[in-house]
Amino acid sequence: METAINITLPEDFHTLCSIYQIKPEVFVQSFIDQVSFPSFYSNPMGSNRWATFFFLNFLDIEESKYEVNEDLESQYLNLFNDAIRCNLDVNPEDMVKSVKGGREIMRRWLKAVLAERTKYIIDNL
Repeated sequence: METAINITLPEDFHTLCSIYQIKPEVFVQSFIDQVSFPSFYSNPMGSNRWATFFFLNFLDIEESKYEVNEDLESQYLNLFNDAIRCNLDVNPEDMVKSVKGGREIMRRWLKAVLAERTKYIIDNL
């Protein structure tokens, strides 16, 4: 999915990008490419977990601003954890299968969230 966004680059970020000759859009793309629950949980010792840590920290700090059905979240996070654990227990070296299984759970979770939101909108018309 592609989207055009406008963001304000803080001075410190802009300065560092300029010093190292990094295009801000390349850096931001690289960062968001690493936000992944499936990869995060499938590779607990991986060095590419910082973006997802940042995302989780953002959720903790901004929790009251974003509505989420906690029952649905709990249900799918449990399914997600079970899928990841099962795949890693069967073959700990097969992170690709673990990520794929986790990603499928994430797709199902998104589908359930969108269905719930649609139902809410229809019920409140």
